[in-house]
Amino acid sequence: MTETTVTPTHASRTGGRHDEIRFGTSGSTGEARHWFRLPHQMEREVELIGTRLVGPVDRVLNYAPPQHLFGALFGQWLPRIAGVPVHQAWADPFAPLPVSPGERVLAVCIPMAWDLLRRSLPVLERAGSVVALHSSAAAPPTAHELVRRAAPLLRAHEILGSTETGGLAHRPLLPEGPEGGDAGPWQALPDVSFVRDAGAPTRGPEELVIRGPRLARPEHGTRPPDRWATGDLVEFTGPRAFRLVGRSSSLIKVNGVKVHLARVDEQLKACLPQTECVVLPLPDDSLAGEGYVVFWSGRGHAVGIADVRAALRDFPSPSQIVELAGIPRTPTGKPDRSALFAEFAPTSA
Repeated sequence: MTETTVTPTHASRTGGRHDEIRFGTSGSTGEARHWFRLPHQMEREVELIGTRLVGPVDRVLNYAPPQHLFGALFGQWLPRIAGVPVHQAWADPFAPLPVSPGERVLAVCIPMAWDLLRRSLPVLERAGSVVALHSSAAAPPTAHELVRRAAPLLRAHEILGSTETGGLAHRPLLPEGPEGGDAGPWQALPDVSFVRDAGAPTRGPEELVIRGPRLARPEHGTRPPDRWATGDLVEFTGPRAFRLVGRSSSLIKVNGVKVHLARVDEQLKACLPQTECVVLPLPDDSLAGEGYVVFWSGRGHAVGIADVRAALRDFPSPSQIVELAGIPRTPTGKPDRSALFAEFAPTSA
């Protein structure tokens, strides 16, 4: 989900209702804007995901800041509705986890949470069961490792969504991870419907456009939009299921060849699983045309730029390959585009 800030129970200056909750997108995937959600939309999402995926819980361990929609939903609203205690682990990530024997635990996860949970596995093993929800950025390898190690005590689900849409789809977080094969399709939540062009081809990528009662109201609108174009490119695998191909902004042409940057990213993860890699499009250049840059960090492993080039042999060459000591990330684990491009110098790879 998009990184957000939230101001609860404040009305919009554009005539919004006084019980609306204001969230502000960070601008990492678009222009910074405010979005407004109603309490019944928050309650409905908690009910949908709580009933379908989580089940009864006795305690919540919340690693998602409540300024983020995901953290607000499952680190504030769910424990309040369920009447259960919540440990706000995001505020002090290294504090001991308060898990009592036999408790049914919900862990609300962003990428940095998984390594902390792995270190606390002896504490989690006191629980009767653990369900983990993951949102924000892609789940790290540690998440799949922990699901594999801690089964059947722990099961996990990924939630796909944004501040604008709320949660729109889910899938199980598999123990083998993306590098071990297909991560599986996303399944739409029951109140989400797809808007598709009747003339669109039956196969091939399409932009994901949805309708649903949990769309947020934009700051300059009087009501939520009728539909929302997510910017995600998908391949539909069934009436209510799809696979993510990438972002519409990540489909570029390099020297006339179409390149799905999500597939470049998948190839790097498969070939270099111990390496952090981020693939980003570059602005169109009137002389050089479209291109992309690969930011990577070997994280102490014996990997070099030649290995990155070898992993990309099936794709047009990137405009540049930039080695970093570590990939800068936002508080919710997404690559920090501004910080990354501050490291970028436009030279040939």
